[in-house]
Amino acid sequence: MGKTLSKDLMAGPVSAVPVLVSVALSSFMVALDVTALNVALPSIGHDLAAGMDRLQWIAGAYTLVFASLLLSAGALSDRLGARKVFLFALWVFISASVACGLAQGVVELITARAIQGIGAALMLPSSMALLVEAYPDPKARAKAVALWGGISALALVSGPLLGGMLVEMVDWRSIFYLNVPFCLIALGCCAARNSRLAIQPRSIDWAGQLFSTLALLSLIFALIEGPVWGWSNAWVIMMLLVALVSGTAFIYSQQTQHEPMLPLSLFESRTFSAAIGAGFLQTLAYYGSLFVLPFALQGQGRTPVEIGLAMIPMTIATGVMASLSGRLSNAFGARSVGAAGMLCGALGAALLVLYGMDRISLVFGGLLIGLGGATLPVIVGACLASVPSGKVGVGSGVLNAARQCGGVVGIALLGASLEGPGRATAALSIIALSFLAAALLTVLRLYTDAVDVVSEC
Repeated sequence: MGKTLSKDLMAGPVSAVPVLVSVALSSFMVALDVTALNVALPSIGHDLAAGMDRLQWIAGAYTLVFASLLLSAGALSDRLGARKVFLFALWVFISASVACGLAQGVVELITARAIQGIGAALMLPSSMALLVEAYPDPKARAKAVALWGGISALALVSGPLLGGMLVEMVDWRSIFYLNVPFCLIALGCCAARNSRLAIQPRSIDWAGQLFSTLALLSLIFALIEGPVWGWSNAWVIMMLLVALVSGTAFIYSQQTQHEPMLPLSLFESRTFSAAIGAGFLQTLAYYGSLFVLPFALQGQGRTPVEIGLAMIPMTIATGVMASLSGRLSNAFGARSVGAAGMLCGALGAALLVLYGMDRISLVFGGLLIGLGGATLPVIVGACLASVPSGKVGVGSGVLNAARQCGGVVGIALLGASLEGPGRATAALSIIALSFLAAALLTVLRLYTDAVDVVSEC
């Protein structure tokens, strides 16, 4: 199988490998930034004298901007050229990472994290477009996506331990500086191969761009600050109203536009809609676990390295099983594999609720939660299989926007539940329920034979 994989991955026009390396590295950086940063948040809070509300913004500002710009970034990639947008995104990400490392205050760090979000939002849809172009054959593309997903999972495996080691041996700033060499390698690989992807000669849907960005931005802002300021706060209510009005205007504009940025016909697919919902819930639960556990363990007096070591069972389970998810889906069906993994995640969170976070419970609970996190390739495969080939960029943009919204909702809900003694139990209960809801949605709605073909690796 390894020979077949290598042969297929080398089968792209000219040589697609530099594109795959560049795309995989960009995904690795984005994932590493999440997992390593979560371990560093307690140290950042101590160093910059930041409370939980500010730490939520350090973690959430990136996701806020990232999620709100994904749809717009996908449209710009189609119209301006994926390679051009991807290279620009890498430079933005490099600059923002350096700014994060140099930040001397909370406001500076939050601002730099927001700029990182801009770079990541431009990077993701353009990288997927480059990967689709580099591997036009569906089977070779599926294996390339599997390899890309495996490298992303490597960041989940190495992030907590690497972050803990960097914080303890150097400082939290080194986590951001680590992005620079990876970005430079990705730049070199992408620049080494010219893109042949045609730029679509369509007008930019400015109304859709404006309304989608405003709706997502205001909604996520309200979700982050609602638990902190209170849901009756005037600013929170105003942001929710802005999100409602902007979202309504966006849907109307997409119905009336001749060339909308988001064809609403995509949601007629039951599998596509289920993948979007499952992606939201799965990310809420899994990224919520990565956010909650370091704080809960810090409350037990664990050091950064001990916290990183405690997270290893969860992230290893995610990395290993994510790389096997394609073959498992081919053998047992994407619906069965996805639902089983999410049920394992729910069971793992419930185990930590019932038995606490001693070493044995952390190992078994972490392994089970990691299996829930490993279902992401199944969700992505289902989404891409249900979308027409000419709308893959937009479809993946919707999925990733939903996932990022899930991450922010998780940070908002779980961060608020961590305020006060013994509240980790409430946070873990929310995680268990989210995994369970994702499993039910997968069982009831995720029906398609095409998913198993796309998920094959």
